[in-house]
Amino acid sequence: MPYYAVANGRDPGVYDTWDECKSQVHQYSGAIYKKFGTMSEAQNFISERSSSTAGPSFTNSYDSYSSSSYSGGTFSTSDSFKKEPYERKISTNYSQPSQSFNQDKAGFMVDKDGYVNVFTDGACSSNGYKNARAGIGVWFQDNHPLNVSEPVEGRATNNMAEIQAVTRAARQAQKAGIDKLKINTDSQFLISCATQWMPNWKRNGWVTSEAKPVINKTELLEMEEALKPLNVTWNHVNGHVGIHGNEMADKLAREGSLRYNH
Repeated sequence: MPYYAVANGRDPGVYDTWDECKSQVHQYSGAIYKKFGTMSEAQNFISERSSSTAGPSFTNSYDSYSSSSYSGGTFSTSDSFKKEPYERKISTNYSQPSQSFNQDKAGFMVDKDGYVNVFTDGACSSNGYKNARAGIGVWFQDNHPLNVSEPVEGRATNNMAEIQAVTRAARQAQKAGIDKLKINTDSQFLISCATQWMPNWKRNGWVTSEAKPVINKTELLEMEEALKPLNVTWNHVNGHVGIHGNEMADKLAREGSLRYNH
């Protein structure tokens, strides 16, 4: 199978499909990536170029990251959700998040359209390597009881973390009785999955444009199920540019990755 090495992109690492790789490098200034036939070649490509790239690298910053005393809430995943048409309820907005929020009695940030805003993020050190550690972050507001900082369940990859973070956010929203949710994320891969690729994958029997099985099918279906009861809008934000909610979700995700067990 092919291995797509991203040495400089939104989330450097080794990816299994071109769709995943493309989401990391498309329209990314100075992107460096290449396709290989073996994992070792892909990893060597990244290692050889990591010192000369200017893009953000979670692997490089991971060791110096200090954990705070934050403890995320917990929530049972056994809840059942009503089934409603998923595709009809999703809209996308690629602008920066509005700064004009109202805070309701439960401490949520609510925009002028009545959507509760949540920031989600996934973090993975050594993405694509055997020693990878991944975590998820869900941030509603500073010190909010429904914030989440947890390790990823299953394989430690960046995409697994991004997907599971949204699933968790949706379940937390349902727990609070929220029905309109705006998901702010810096993962273009995630937004593309939810709004473009999944409908096509379903029609094509869950295979990619390269006729390969969709690797994260199980997790994507879990995310879809969690989102069904909600009126969802997606907002893409730039990562690591000082947007408070994004920075806090990233922090929670990194803290969660520290508790990942292989």
